[in-house]
Parts: sequence; C-alpha cells; structure tokens
Amino acid sequence: MIVDQPENLTGNPHLTTEKLTPLEERLLRDKPELGEALGKLKASLDEEIFHRAFDEVENINRSGSKLLIVARNPLARSFIERDAIPALKEAFEVTRVQIIG
Repeated sequence: MIVDQPENLTGNPHLTTEKLTPLEERLLRDKPELGEALGKLKASLDEEIFHRAFDEVENINRSGSKLLIVARNPLARSFIERDAIPALKEAFEVTRVQIIG
C-alpha cells in the first residue's frame, strides 16, 4: 500500500510507507508486459501532458479489452480523462478505460 503520511500508520504494524516512484519505472519492473504500450502512449502525447496526467497514477491494469487506472486524486483523474483517453485506447489496444481516483 502506498501512503503519503506516516501518521496514517499509527497503530497498524501491517502498513508501511513507500515513496511513489515514477509510473514508467514501476510498470517496467512490476508489469513488463505493459512496457511497450506505455512507450507508445508516451510517444503519442506531448511530454508535459504525459507527466501531468500520469505522474500521479498509482497503478494500471489491463484485462482483455479493458484498462483500469488508479489515480491518486480527482485532479489526476480529470487530467487523464481530458487529455489521454483516445491515446490510452490506442496504445494499450483496449476499447474501455476506467479511472478510479
């Protein structure tokens, strides 16, 4: 679990903090099968738009023709919805994108 504030850990020995690493680094490490699609996405978007939309993403999962994105907050979600849905569908070869956050 990724949390921002150590005070969230008070009294729960099962939780730890972890610094949020860049999405690209995490996906290549944890889900290498999504690396090529992420590269296509990054190439299709302006660099500033890519970072604004995806620096606050916690996770991406693809299942068949669906893509699930977990954004850290509603602002990050709105950037993705506004700037990247068509590019996501093309890069990840999906027909549906759902964003939680």
